[in-house]
Amino acid sequence: MMNQKNVKRHPVPQARRGTEAKSSDPYAKKGGIPEPAKCSACEAVYHHKRWYSKGDPVVIELQSEAFDRTICPACRKTQEHFPGGIVTLRGEFLDSHKDQILHQIRNEEVRAKGNNPQDGIISIKETERRIEIHTTSEKFAQRIGKEIHRAYKGEVNYNWTPDDKFVRVEWFRGAEKED
Repeated sequence: MMNQKNVKRHPVPQARRGTEAKSSDPYAKKGGIPEPAKCSACEAVYHHKRWYSKGDPVVIELQSEAFDRTICPACRKTQEHFPGGIVTLRGEFLDSHKDQILHQIRNEEVRAKGNNPQDGIISIKETERRIEIHTTSEKFAQRIGKEIHRAYKGEVNYNWTPDDKFVRVEWFRGAEKED
């Protein structure tokens, strides 16, 4: 076993605080939103620089306060159809398991919204041999890809833009193998 004292570590460059933009999301308001604020569309609440679902205990505590009305970034993205990620599912396996897979994706959306109400599905487009899902965030699209791959195997590819604010997730599984 190697002696830990003899292991040289390479310094990791650290970003200097305050020098980089926190988010490059064009739907995040510069300078923040007055707090507390409530989304007129989904009733999510913005408090302490974070969005909470309407049933969250933090939101329940704030019910007696006056809210500024706004439209949250996820609802604006949905209204303007501006996806953060696109998930494409295709293959012969999809044909025979479409309902089951779509049900699992909807369940994943419910779980994701429990953690972050900004994660959601903008649209689901079904064609004869594929399903295309547009999501409000790149992380949620990645989460769907990982969940479908974990549950149904197949092949999954993630194609990120250079700024990591958009991803195309492509999942494929052919016919079931006969043994």
